Amino acid sequence: MHPLQHRPTQARQRGAALIVMLVITVMGAAAFLVSSLSRSALQIERDQKTSEALAQAKEALIGYAASVDISGSKRPGDLPCPDTNNDGSSDTPCDTQSSRLGRLPWKTLGLPDLRDASGERLWYAVSTNFKNSTRIGTLNSDTAGTITVRSPDGNMINDATSGSGAAAVIIAPGDALQRQGGSMQDRSSAGINTASNYLDIANGIDNASFTDSTTNGFIQGRIKDSNGNLILNDQLLVITQGNIMQAIQKRVAAEVKQCLKEYALQNHGRYPWATRLDPYNPVSYNDRSNRLFGRIPDTPFDSTKNDSNDFMDDNWQGNCNIVSNSGWWLNWKEMVFYGLADAYKPVSPVWQWWTGWSWPPTACPTCLSVNPPSATADKQFVVLVAGKKLAGQSRSSNWNKGTLSNYLEGGNASGATPFEQQPASSTFNDTVVFQ
Repeated sequence: MHPLQHRPTQARQRGAALIVMLVITVMGAAAFLVSSLSRSALQIERDQKTSEALAQAKEALIGYAASVDISGSKRPGDLPCPDTNNDGSSDTPCDTQSSRLGRLPWKTLGLPDLRDASGERLWYAVSTNFKNSTRIGTLNSDTAGTITVRSPDGNMINDATSGSGAAAVIIAPGDALQRQGGSMQDRSSAGINTASNYLDIANGIDNASFTDSTTNGFIQGRIKDSNGNLILNDQLLVITQGNIMQAIQKRVAAEVKQCLKEYALQNHGRYPWATRLDPYNPVSYNDRSNRLFGRIPDTPFDSTKNDSNDFMDDNWQGNCNIVSNSGWWLNWKEMVFYGLADAYKPVSPVWQWWTGWSWPPTACPTCLSVNPPSATADKQFVVLVAGKKLAGQSRSSNWNKGTLSNYLEGGNASGATPFEQQPASSTFNDTVVFQ
């Protein structure tokens, strides 16, 4: 047979080989793609589990701060100290820098034993301004967090040196890594309470040794080195001042509302006079005759008692937690304002020989309105808690402290009905409750 007669057969064989190679290549690519997709799906699932644990911890911490028992030495807004010995309970006091970083105190928070996707317990750092182990320092609407947090590229998200620091940081440590410039993390019983065995270091920021009130705080992962090696896999969830303060302001407003209600129950349905807003003497918290709007007065309510001919009490009643010059209230009294309907102001009863002492009726609608919920004048009183000072507001001088618009916004800045509520924003952050 002539050699040329073999060529079609050889061509067919080469074509078949190419097809086989193509099929193998396609199958390999498909397998690689499936493998990549599987790994990606697995990572998404792991991240979701970690995110859920972090979110549950954040919700519990905010709830703790807003509901803390203030009958003793704690303040609304106090966050628990970390767990430094891995038993699930808060370890107080956390007055030293190192003791403000530890594990999340899940038992203290009433949580299950939360774990991230790697099976590790969550870690937690608390700002010195929000820790509950001391009464030193003010905690109110203007209190700033003191923890700096950076994004993976090193940019500051929360800057403790400019008033935007975090109140707390929750950390999921992830899998053990070779620490940058160090050894493999040791999570045996010997190293179980050492932060550097769980938290990582990158770009000069060591999550295991943050410094409060400086730019040396925490950095968010994931971060790889120049060789593509994972060097930081800590996942962070931040609790900002804004996250926590709205809940705290509601708690403060509720405490004041309860005190006013308990007072009225014992005083013929009436309430004490408010203070006078005076730019020349803003530190005066005495009740003043005929003052239907101002700050919450200190006890004793001399004007209230005198104007009712001693028929109304000069102190809070029941289980009121407001103490004029001590405790948590000393931190908040500057931030809280009170409007009183004329129909519920202090008055004297009238003597009628056939019935004895008779109190004038208390009745609306000649009362206050808060819109929303409605423009109807049917509110006996309104309590307003000022949020963090906004652009254009100043609270530093005596004149500032006596000027209502430095605390309240919108229609509330007039100190007269109608009052208003709005969602918190960059131009309005008053908390309003009423009766």
